[in-house]
Amino acid sequence: MSGPIWLNWPFAGVMVIFALYHGVRLITAGQRGRPNGYDIDLAHLLMCTAMAAMLVMTFGAHLATAWAVVVGVPTLWFILRAVMALVSGGAKAMMAPVQQVLMCAAMLFMLVVAGRPASAPLSTVSGGMNMPGMAVGGPVSHDMVTSTSSVAVTSLVFVGLLGLVAALHARQLRAAVTSHVAWPLNRRPDVRQRSGGLLLAPGLSLGSQLAMSATMIYMLVLLA
Repeated sequence: MSGPIWLNWPFAGVMVIFALYHGVRLITAGQRGRPNGYDIDLAHLLMCTAMAAMLVMTFGAHLATAWAVVVGVPTLWFILRAVMALVSGGAKAMMAPVQQVLMCAAMLFMLVVAGRPASAPLSTVSGGMNMPGMAVGGPVSHDMVTSTSSVAVTSLVFVGLLGLVAALHARQLRAAVTSHVAWPLNRRPDVRQRSGGLLLAPGLSLGSQLAMSATMIYMLVLLA
């Protein structure tokens, strides 16, 4: 993915760290008998790994398609969860799975764009005028301009949606940190949260989702 190396590599490094975190979290959850949350950790493990790879290497059509299929499975799963939550608990209950759907959908979009066959460079405009800083490669077709515009518009739409998701994650993270600081003052602290350990604490998971949203926004801006 195009972008300054000094930004791509740090973002990729953060994604590798959180991919490892979700992998360890899956193992820890199994050992401690956590009843749910496996789907989110597995989806985040896959997406963090894919984003780290996309930031430091070029995805060909076959690799991008393979990853799109892999990410497509949790996307369909969270869509199903959102529908089930809507039926059973109303619109408010579907907020959590919808956040996962948006993140998965943005990931799928980036993979689809990465897997498209490379088109001729946008080097000229109608009338044969060369664009500065670009190699001459023939006139720009209407399809090329339309395709580029649709990618840019879709990228910006996802940037806006993920911005809302990130803001929600930031608010939830602040509430989780406040609750963690305040629980020793309570007479009856949440034993389940303490027994879950640091890896299963909601604050770290929310921090991971916030970092993922920020990385996706960065990658989408590069596409726009």
